[in-house]
Amino acid sequence: MKVFVTGATGFQGGNIAAALLKENHQVTTLKRDPNIGIPAMKGIEVIKGGLEHQESLAKAMKGAQAAVYSFPLIFDMGLAQSYTKNFIAAAKQENVELIIFNTTFHLSKEETGFLALDMKVAIKKLLDTSGLKVITLAPNIYIDNIAAPWSIPVILEHKIIAYPIAPNKKLPWISHSDLAKYVVKAISKPELAGQTLPIGGNLLSGNEITAAIAAEIGLDLNFALVPVDEFEQQLTPGFGQLAAKEISNLYRFVEQNHNEFVDKDFDKTNQLLEIQPQSLNDWAHSINWSLS
Repeated sequence: MKVFVTGATGFQGGNIAAALLKENHQVTTLKRDPNIGIPAMKGIEVIKGGLEHQESLAKAMKGAQAAVYSFPLIFDMGLAQSYTKNFIAAAKQENVELIIFNTTFHLSKEETGFLALDMKVAIKKLLDTSGLKVITLAPNIYIDNIAAPWSIPVILEHKIIAYPIAPNKKLPWISHSDLAKYVVKAISKPELAGQTLPIGGNLLSGNEITAAIAAEIGLDLNFALVPVDEFEQQLTPGFGQLAAKEISNLYRFVEQNHNEFVDKDFDKTNQLLEIQPQSLNDWAHSINWSLS
C-alpha cells in the first residue's frame, strides 16, 4: 500500500520508511527543502512542504491508505496542536484509512507538568476526537541513543557509557529498527484501531547494556550515571536551552515514575502484533562501533 511517513529523513522516520520499503510499500514524506539536509533514501517520494501546510500534507497523502505520524523534536504546545490539526484535516480530505501515531516516548494518561510529555497527551486527544481510525504505539527509551555518532568515540576512547539513568535500575528500551517493525505490523492490523499499545519491553539496566557492548567490542567498559542537570548542560550547546531542558525533563520523569514505565503489558502487544523484540546481544552486534 501507499504510506505517508512524517520525518522520513530522520532516525525514527527513516527506519520506519526503510522497513515499509522492504515490505514493498510505497512511501511518501514531506521536506521543506528537498535539497537541504539529509537526503531521503532511494524509493521515497518527497513532497516539498511541512506540517504547517495542510495543502502539502494532503498532496503527500494523496492515494495513501495509511499515514504514520511522529511529531518532530519541537517543544511548542501551539505548534503541536496546529500541526496535528493540519495532519488530521489532510488525512480526512484524502480519506486515509488508518493512522499510526508514534508517540516517540512514554505516553502519560494525563498532563504531567512537563511540556515534552504534555504535548503527546494533547496530540493524542486531538487524534482520539478526530473520527480517524488510529493505532497509537508508545515506545519508551531508545537504546540507539547510547550508540549515537557522538557517543561512540566516548565509549571507545574513555571506556565509559554515560547516560542519565541509574546503573542498576531496569527500564524498557527499544531500538529504532524494532520501532519500525511494530509500525509495519500495526499497518497490517487495522482492526486494532482505537488501541494504545506500549511497544518494546526489553527491561534492561545500564549495567546490562554496558556488559553487552563490552562483550561485542572486546573492551572493559563501565557505566557512568550522568546527573540529569549535568545532562541538560551537555545538551544545551547542540540543541538549545529549551530543547535541552525538555529532553532532560523526560529523564526527570523517568526518575520519578519508574513503575509507570515497567508495569506495562508489553507481552500483550507482542502477541497482538506477532513481534519478538530484538535481543540486547543482537542489537549490540548490529551497531558499527568503529570510529570510521
